[in-house]
Amino acid sequence: MDYTRRRFLQTSLGALAGAAAAGLWPVAGQAAAEHRVELVAQAAKISLGEGPEFNAMAYNGQTPGPVIRVREGQSLNISFKNRLLRPTTIHWHGLPVPNPMDGVPGVTQAAVPPGESFTYRFRARPAGTYFYHSHQGYQLDQGLYGALIVEPARPVGGWDREEVLLLADWVVADGAGLAQVPRRPAMGGMMGRGMGRGSAPGGPLAEPYYQGYTVNGRIYPHGSPLRVKKGDKVRLRLINASSSTTYDLCLAGHRLTVLALDGQDVTPRAFDVVRLAMGERVDVEFIADNPGAWLLQANESGLGESGLAVAVLYQGAEDRAPQRPAFHSGLSLATYWDLAAARPVAHPDGAPQRWYRQVLSGGMHSPYWSINGRLYPNSERLAVAPGDKVRLSYLNRSMMPHPMHLHGHFFRIVNFALPPERWLVKDTAIVEPMRRLDVEFIADNPGDWFHHCHHLYHMEAGMANQVTYTGAQPA
Repeated sequence: MDYTRRRFLQTSLGALAGAAAAGLWPVAGQAAAEHRVELVAQAAKISLGEGPEFNAMAYNGQTPGPVIRVREGQSLNISFKNRLLRPTTIHWHGLPVPNPMDGVPGVTQAAVPPGESFTYRFRARPAGTYFYHSHQGYQLDQGLYGALIVEPARPVGGWDREEVLLLADWVVADGAGLAQVPRRPAMGGMMGRGMGRGSAPGGPLAEPYYQGYTVNGRIYPHGSPLRVKKGDKVRLRLINASSSTTYDLCLAGHRLTVLALDGQDVTPRAFDVVRLAMGERVDVEFIADNPGAWLLQANESGLGESGLAVAVLYQGAEDRAPQRPAFHSGLSLATYWDLAAARPVAHPDGAPQRWYRQVLSGGMHSPYWSINGRLYPNSERLAVAPGDKVRLSYLNRSMMPHPMHLHGHFFRIVNFALPPERWLVKDTAIVEPMRRLDVEFIADNPGDWFHHCHHLYHMEAGMANQVTYTGAQPA
């Protein structure tokens, strides 16, 4: 899934014929025209590179699904066909699309029945790293996900190579996440591992034991390495499409400069380790100034024997065994408090018109996860009016981190060490165990919007509610 500087320059000149076939780019001369894509959800027999093939779900017969690249402001027309034996939808994670296009069954659309079709139409903006995935039941955990890259309207160069890396956790058995395999017990680790009890009849599924962790659908060392030359400037678009795993990533022999969070630019800053919770995206770059063979690897703590990694091989070092990073307490970890928006973002003065306390709890002796003690779909609705500034105060009263995701909007992470116009702009944020995190958003996209924990098994066990627009104007 590499996207080299040469191909980028070709794109900027309109020479897109080859890229259109391989990466779902518009063809030459259609940069401003509607960009049409066909996606088919279907059963597929897949291999992660080791172990037997197994039955899962896929877009266009592959998992991850095809990378969709589009220019900022371009209209997307996605003809979607459901060839599964059960209903499904597509959610465009992170993009503030019009409400009927958001792909949440029972909220923004009826699920697409088996054998039926649906057309998603929206304008792709703003630029950034996003992804698409099913929002029906546990289908994300069965392979229905892919990358969506929105390039800036005005091409931005400077990288010799760009790679899109989708990270995912897998049960290597027929049915993938719904396989009849042992489920995790009541007490799990701290890397987003499951704490729910075993599945009760009629209740939510507990998180499975994952047997493999993949980069672009392949378990290390079976995936394609990243090949670089000394002096290359390399951009990595990291997307955590996992259902319930958070990754701390380190590139041996190099530091990673964070460029964007959830597709939104930040003031660049270098770190040893970057963290991605489920649903988060982090764009980083590194300079290939240390020849050799290295691993970009997740901290193996909590991941078992089959951790997540991809090799970075310099020219001339292809035959060497890649060196692993050494994780230790002295490494610098990128946090929300270490970064700021790259450019000032308008932020209304004054107190929020709406302020909602969101207490996150569950697990331990219950298979359910709740917001303010209530389970979706019987959870509260967060009423807002057009133009409101809305604050959500998350209080995590559980021993698990929760990546909270708001559909249809970006929010700003409240950070009183910075002026509001430099607060981070995101759509998914980790609320750490026994901590508080405040975010604010502007109610500028009318409709009923899903708001939930992006740990799939927490969401399906009740940790969700809705933001609902009313006709009233803010007081």
